[in-house]
Amino acid sequence: MNFTADTWWLFGILCSGAIAIIGFFLKRTINQADRHDKEIKGIQLTYVTKDELKEVKESTQRSLDKQQNSIEEIKDQMLTKADFYRQQTKTDNKIDKIYDLLISQQGGKSDDT
Repeated sequence: MNFTADTWWLFGILCSGAIAIIGFFLKRTINQADRHDKEIKGIQLTYVTKDELKEVKESTQRSLDKQQNSIEEIKDQMLTKADFYRQQTKTDNKIDKIYDLLISQQGGKSDDT
């Protein structure tokens, strides 16, 4: 079998095409592998182990319990609106009594006369 110049030319084009196709798919595969490596490294930098997550949850629960206890203490120690008004009324009544006593000690005289 003799190959002429046209046959070698065709054979060269086919080989070049095959090499180009193989190179394209090889480059695409390598790029995908590199991208996957970057994504895996990103995940490795940001992932949390189960023990760390459990520790964070327990810490958060302790903080919430502590705050709940503080809120309960505040509720026990705070003065309600009704209690405040009642105490203000008592104070006003005492001031009125003191004022009446002062007026009665002066003999009903006022500063206006």
